[in-house]
Amino acid sequence: MATTLTLTTAITSTSIVDIESVGEEKRDITTLLNYWKRLENRSISVDFSTPGAQERLDELSNLNEAHTVLIHDVRGDESKYTLERNGFQYVHHHVKELEDCSNEEQVREVLLPATEELVKQITGATKIVTFAHRIRCFATDERQLAASQAPAHDVHSDFTSSGAMEHLKDIIQDQAEFNRLLDGRILAINVWRPLKQIRKDPLAVCDWRSVDSETDLVANRMIFSHGWKELAKANFNPKHMWYYLGGQMPNEPLLFKQFDSKAKDGMNLPHTAFVDLKYIECNPRESIEIKIILGRAYYPAKTVGLTVQAVGNTASN
Repeated sequence: MATTLTLTTAITSTSIVDIESVGEEKRDITTLLNYWKRLENRSISVDFSTPGAQERLDELSNLNEAHTVLIHDVRGDESKYTLERNGFQYVHHHVKELEDCSNEEQVREVLLPATEELVKQITGATKIVTFAHRIRCFATDERQLAASQAPAHDVHSDFTSSGAMEHLKDIIQDQAEFNRLLDGRILAINVWRPLKQIRKDPLAVCDWRSVDSETDLVANRMIFSHGWKELAKANFNPKHMWYYLGGQMPNEPLLFKQFDSKAKDGMNLPHTAFVDLKYIECNPRESIEIKIILGRAYYPAKTVGLTVQAVGNTASN
């Protein structure tokens, strides 16, 4: 039986609603996740400004190895997991006026401002910049796994701590403003929202408390003529605790940290799409991921759960 769960929060500038778990049977899943092969070298780089970069990239793609893991369904227990403690949080967030979030105009005019407002209220941030959003809607066959819009089936983090700070420099060009942000708390947060109920290729996140950043994460630096970017691949660790939300709906976005300047070791949360054999023949997954950098003040919600209903097209400052 599905559990009825009511969550509250101190937020006052948006409508507060009760959340009732969707009528989904709670279902933990044993599956394979693609980790990075454990090597002595804790950092790897590919220089795209020199010859042979593509060959080097192809070599590195062969370093993935599959490991069997148990992924726990948080359905009915959503309030137990928070950004501050676990590095991820599910919220109930209905965006009014949003008719089609696969429509680029509606995404920019309705969904992005509403998402920024959501993140701002959860975190208390005084500076928010959405620097990317991506719609994923391709199937997970071998011909499409390499496509940038296909679900990513390898355990990774979008940033290392160094990579996040370098990216922030690219976004915040004003040096005085950049220095002010450094004086406070800087976070990179992804907001992952289904466009339709998720069956195929759900997204799993790894509880940061189960990650040993000293041994589990490998820096992958990509060097270009104009600069560099750095993400992290993850080595397998049997202590990793994985979670997903079964039957996740469009009004149940997932927020997860990709960097936190005040957290131990940066909180670059590993995540990945995974195969659920029960739904392998279903239509391709459709989802949107919004990537946000925020800074200055940070005031975690005092309650363990949060439900917010966005009011119209609310824009952040």
